[in-house]
Amino acid sequence: MNEVLSAGLSDEVTRRLREAILTGLLRDGERVVERDLASTLAVSRGPVRDALRRLADEGLVVSEPRRGTRIASLTLEDGEEIMAIRLAIEPLAVRYLVRDAESPRFESLHPILDAMRAACERHDWPEVMAQDFALHSQLYRLCGRRRLLRLWESISEPLLHIFRMNLGLYENIGQVYENHRKLVAELESGDPARAEDAIREHITHFQPQLRALMIDRERKLAQEGYARRTDGGRPEGGSRRFDTGGTSTTDAPAGVHNTPPHQTQEG
Repeated sequence: MNEVLSAGLSDEVTRRLREAILTGLLRDGERVVERDLASTLAVSRGPVRDALRRLADEGLVVSEPRRGTRIASLTLEDGEEIMAIRLAIEPLAVRYLVRDAESPRFESLHPILDAMRAACERHDWPEVMAQDFALHSQLYRLCGRRRLLRLWESISEPLLHIFRMNLGLYENIGQVYENHRKLVAELESGDPARAEDAIREHITHFQPQLRALMIDRERKLAQEGYARRTDGGRPEGGSRRFDTGGTSTTDAPAGVHNTPPHQTQEG
């Protein structure tokens, strides 16, 4: 990582660490050490400590007495709880939005769709996911209900973490754009019941596959944990150093095809 030079050190450190988690530079379950992070970021330990507290509030790290801090391993139970909360609040947000909104308010969704399509054409998975969540965040803002927005903000980072860990849900990258294009068209219909049905279908469409992927992930993590205990593995005393180079944004996850939006298979 480059040195953090901005005045808002805690904000910048939080942003950098969040990005490292959500892009996989810091791996699920990995131990992180305040001293090592401060050295990597070229800051004092105070901003790192503040950042880790904030990331713990977001559910992205876990701190335990005498055991230190590690990147959160989101379990199947976590995923089901987060998805249940989303399924409870997002149709409600859409109902308020479609019932109360004038059609010009939906125009703010189209630049996000355009950015999502462009990211799909570049095969840029991190940016596709960012635009996906930007669109859903905008729905909550447009509905005008601040409590619903706060509830969304409390689950959006862990939810993004879950989806980035399980990109095998998508047959191809263009599917993400096409699904959201159809969703926005349903919202613009002006029919609250139709819009609610569309958002429920959008949320639940991948739930069986997501559940299966999370079960498989938990099994693999359990096996890796057993291997580390028996074979040594990474020492407990420190965390891996990382930099902003990361992985190439043009590389799709295993099992995912980088098909442009116009070649999308229906999902």
